[in-house]
Amino acid sequence: MSAFGSSTRDVAEDPHFVRIAAVLTGLGALGVIATSACYAIAGPQAALPGGAVAVETARAASMQAAGWMRAASLFGMPSDVLFTVGGLMLAATRRGAGAGVAIAGWLALAIAGVLFTIVDSMVGFVLPPMAALVNGEAAYVGVRALFDVLFAIGAWTVGAGALAIAWSAHWREYRSRTALWLVRASGVIGVVANSAYLLGLPGARLIGPGVALGAVALLTLAIAVFRSSRGVAPSGARQAAA
Repeated sequence: MSAFGSSTRDVAEDPHFVRIAAVLTGLGALGVIATSACYAIAGPQAALPGGAVAVETARAASMQAAGWMRAASLFGMPSDVLFTVGGLMLAATRRGAGAGVAIAGWLALAIAGVLFTIVDSMVGFVLPPMAALVNGEAAYVGVRALFDVLFAIGAWTVGAGALAIAWSAHWREYRSRTALWLVRASGVIGVVANSAYLLGLPGARLIGPGVALGAVALLTLAIAVFRSSRGVAPSGARQAAA
């Protein structure tokens, strides 16, 4: 076996590596839950795709909810970074049957973390100032359109990634059937709601709840991953015992 193959195998079998990945993913998901609460309080007209029909309504809502939108940014940006790193680490632990789909899923979730870092920076630090500009309607429309589509494709990516990581139920963490079915349910809602929005169909109202459910599901999964790593001896220790 090559040195690269040996090192990747060690990573997959190292419970300390898995626990760190699970903690980072769980902290990121927990932060996204707090971020989702801030979005919900700010309201869909201010901070969710398809939330407002009229531009003036959206601008007024963004100005009124500026404090909660800033809170969403402050919770969301670091949480997205933590989640991205955790997702990349968990992708490195997938080995064996079904690993290809699972790796693709975790990489998709990591990409979603990058997308939402941009989205969450915009919600508190870009949209409210643009909404407050005198005669800034055109500028706000452009920025809000970019925000909406990035949010939707980010949430779609979360849904697709969730379906991929839960495609096979044989992973150790899916001994918790609650985690498995929460991840699958959030994936279906994420893909369906955001596909509908991007195609101009009804479904925007489910985007926010879908993201929140996804965060809860991934927090539950991160806890299951952490617990499943307990009692697993590091590969080095097994080799020494042998």
